[in-house]
Amino acid sequence: MDIKLKKRPWYVRYRGYVAGAAAVLALMIYAAVQMAAPSQRLVGLDEDQIVEVRRQDFLEFLDVDGTVQPISVIQVNAREGGTVRRIVAQDGQQLREGDTLLVLSNADLEAEVQELQMKYEQQCLGFRRQLLEMEQKGITLRQQALQTRYEMRRLQKSFALEEDEARMGVKSKAQLEVARDEYDFHRQKTALAMESLRHDSLLNVMQHELVEQQMAAEKRQMERHRRRLDHLAVLSPGEGLLGGLNVTIGQQIPGGAKVGELSVLTSFMVSARLNEYYVDRITTGLLASTTHRGRRYDLRVSRVLPQVRDNAFSVEFTFQGELPPDIRVGKSLRLKLELGLPEQAIVVPRGNFFQHTGGQWIFRLDPADPTRATRLPITLGRQNPLQYEVIDGLHEGDRVVVSGYDKFGDVEQLRLK
Repeated sequence: MDIKLKKRPWYVRYRGYVAGAAAVLALMIYAAVQMAAPSQRLVGLDEDQIVEVRRQDFLEFLDVDGTVQPISVIQVNAREGGTVRRIVAQDGQQLREGDTLLVLSNADLEAEVQELQMKYEQQCLGFRRQLLEMEQKGITLRQQALQTRYEMRRLQKSFALEEDEARMGVKSKAQLEVARDEYDFHRQKTALAMESLRHDSLLNVMQHELVEQQMAAEKRQMERHRRRLDHLAVLSPGEGLLGGLNVTIGQQIPGGAKVGELSVLTSFMVSARLNEYYVDRITTGLLASTTHRGRRYDLRVSRVLPQVRDNAFSVEFTFQGELPPDIRVGKSLRLKLELGLPEQAIVVPRGNFFQHTGGQWIFRLDPADPTRATRLPITLGRQNPLQYEVIDGLHEGDRVVVSGYDKFGDVEQLRLK
């Protein structure tokens, strides 16, 4: 006899499905909760990785690597071309004015000067001959003047004698008038002759002076040609440290070519290259300083060369006051270039957080729970090699994590051990 079984409830019949659905639902709820909660990472930090945000004087400055250079550089040129016969000085040698650097040889120049010397000697002979002729002419003119004066005195005496004879009645009045007319004629003729002699004498003197001036000019020109031979020895134009002398024996050097330069070691500057980002902010007059052997030395921006090459431009600094005792050309100095005056600002020390966040956020410790640090958006402004200026997002007294970001990954919170 069959027994009718009682039908079981649905939750009993489908309890396996119900249990599975409940498990899936629980897992989904857990996952949603985990996704909604901020991601965390347990980390261990040193004390120097956590700093306090402060309000203090902020000075925007740059650390600049500079090289000591001389302010004055004298270029050394070969005044005459030729072949290098002997090298006297060497790079890095301290020279005085007039010291010999090179000795050149130039056969063409020597032949040219010798030919000019021969022509000059021939001209001198011609000039001497002209001078002798003028001396002779001068003697002749003096003789003529002497003869003319003698004739004039003789006529005066003769006319005076005739006047005496006319007073004594020896000669008639008509004869005296004839004698007077003859005397006046010869007197005027003699005056004209004397005047002509004076003009001839002055002309002779002027020609003599002109010939002497021509002789002096030819002599000076010949001396200039002789000095061209002296210029085959390249001399130091001043006192300084020789550099850039790159010649060899037998090398042909054209006239006027640069053979080296002298660094004048009486005044120095510091030359540096800065990133083009600062080209609009660097101006003459900005202050800088360097520390050498525990002592500070002040400098000032003296010149800015705004031409950008390889993403950088050049700046020159001059020392203000005393120079470092062992300064020399080529020495490297670390400069602190100030871009303004100190101002009160909220600042945070530099750290590698900027490289990982671009300065857009930082981990700040929770004031209520110092073991938890939360990612916080911030806005940074100016910076210097030690600090960043905080414009928004942080307040004085906040504690933040500034380093170690390469180990944090992309989490929202840190749990400190």
